[in-house]
Amino acid sequence: MIWVTWRQQRTETLIALLLLALVVALLVPTGLHMASVYDRDGIAACLSDPTLDCGGRLDSFVSRWDSLVNVVGWLNLLPALLGALIAVPLVLEVERGTFRLAWTQSVTRDRWLAVRLGVIVAASLAVAVLLTLLMTWWRDPLDHVNGRFDGFDLEGVVPAAYTLFAAALVLAAGVVLRRSAPAIGLAFVAFIAVRIGIATWLRPHYQSPLHATWQIGSGPDLRGAWVFHELHELRRSSGQPVDPGAMLECVTNPSRKLLDNACLDRHGIVEAMSATYHPGSRFWTFQAMEAGIYVAAALVLLAFAAWWIRKRVS
Repeated sequence: MIWVTWRQQRTETLIALLLLALVVALLVPTGLHMASVYDRDGIAACLSDPTLDCGGRLDSFVSRWDSLVNVVGWLNLLPALLGALIAVPLVLEVERGTFRLAWTQSVTRDRWLAVRLGVIVAASLAVAVLLTLLMTWWRDPLDHVNGRFDGFDLEGVVPAAYTLFAAALVLAAGVVLRRSAPAIGLAFVAFIAVRIGIATWLRPHYQSPLHATWQIGSGPDLRGAWVFHELHELRRSSGQPVDPGAMLECVTNPSRKLLDNACLDRHGIVEAMSATYHPGSRFWTFQAMEAGIYVAAALVLLAFAAWWIRKRVS
């Protein structure tokens, strides 16, 4: 039964591996170059010694790869494509009715279903892990500078959960529609809608964000944090808002909005920053929460597909 399943699954599996090979061809040369620039420019020394003034060097390093990061960002869609490739052989079998032959060859419906679903789950996790390991290696220099929240969708455990969810979506739609092309199209739309919805409205609220206000030169290090809102403003040293009258008194050039520093000192007015953010230490907590959502949804969809095949397909 496993050998037969592999025969039915091998074309799509080979296509998935070819896609991974293309990703390797893109990421390995650029990743090696990025790592060499990281070492050559002494970025590690800047990060390890906070007394060094390396802000410009760090910003320059990150901005250098902006175009490439934008291109790699499209790999967010790869879990959906890989999941569809892995699930579509079973959908095609239901569409064509060839499953009936297996059911008449002393293979029970439950055994056939268990093997087919097991292969889908194992293959989804395998290709997703390979992709995640590659992406994590490629993004490592950027993660050291900006933190892992910048690559949240491409690292950790969530890519495997995305791939499994995509495969389950295609399978659930396919066994109901019994048409592979409409099932894949519907699953892609649903996958993108769910991903956008969770990333936009749910992910920011996995935990309550932190709020902080501090004087310039002190305060938390936000490098690596997921910052929602950041504001540079003038406040009293006690933390209270500034009286507009005091501000007007300290304006020396209204057209250029220049302020007299001595006047600001007399009124106890200082430059301050305020931010709303999730610290970088929450990365793995958020990963676990989001992966749990997608895995739970995938299991529900797989259970539905199994029930539909057992009860409604004949």
